[in-house]
Amino acid sequence: MIKLRSTVATLAAMALTASLAATAVAIDDDELQPLGVYDIEGITWILKSQTIDGELVELPDQVLVSLLMEDGQAGGQGACNNYFSSYELDGFDLTFGETGSTMMACLPPVMDIEQAYFANLGQVTSYQSGGIQMAFLDADGNFILEFDAVPPATVVGAWAATGINNQVGGVVSSATTPEVTAEFSPGGDLTGFDGCNDYLTTYVVDGDTIAISEAIGSTRMACSSEELAEQSQWYYGALASAATWSVDASGDLRLRDIGGSLQVGFAPTE
Repeated sequence: MIKLRSTVATLAAMALTASLAATAVAIDDDELQPLGVYDIEGITWILKSQTIDGELVELPDQVLVSLLMEDGQAGGQGACNNYFSSYELDGFDLTFGETGSTMMACLPPVMDIEQAYFANLGQVTSYQSGGIQMAFLDADGNFILEFDAVPPATVVGAWAATGINNQVGGVVSSATTPEVTAEFSPGGDLTGFDGCNDYLTTYVVDGDTIAISEAIGSTRMACSSEELAEQSQWYYGALASAATWSVDASGDLRLRDIGGSLQVGFAPTE
């Protein structure tokens, strides 16, 4: 991916220039600090391409590999398993310790991608980053892993349900589940379609907590089936039970109750 490598290198050079300039000014003004242009920690990164048999290969769209580095500990979702490792960061120098993972088995193509990723992590000696893209290099200066940063998590946006808690046995999904939608506006309005009717309510977010009002207004169209009518009631109950929210590395939204039980899962529609 020549464009990606060129972009990362250009942004890194610009970042270095900006940081040096900021440092020089800071000598005369203690209130000015160098720009945080080298920050790669505390960000979820998604692997876009990696070296396999000496060539950079893009990951298939359906395969997800993520990386989060914080306080010397790294980990994320491999192509098949969750994994963990340690790392040491000194300027642009970066090395990873031995990688451990869960022991799930997947089909050979997926496992091959995961094993190649773990092996590549062990070869990392430095990195380049422009803030939204990052590349890991080996001792010879070759790009061996390339990542995109995951945008900051937010509930704001348009979503389609992937699973709804039926308030009895847990989260269920059917062919009609994606018909249930939600759009969280920046101003606190929540609108959407419950499978039968359009609805409107409000929500409040504070950090990773969320409170959705039980005062839900809706149109009054009759549902076309008992299944849809039941699903809409499950959905409203799940919204009322939501206490926390999170967006995973794949970009899906999860609403959970105070005990951590999943109430509604959403996938982005935009």
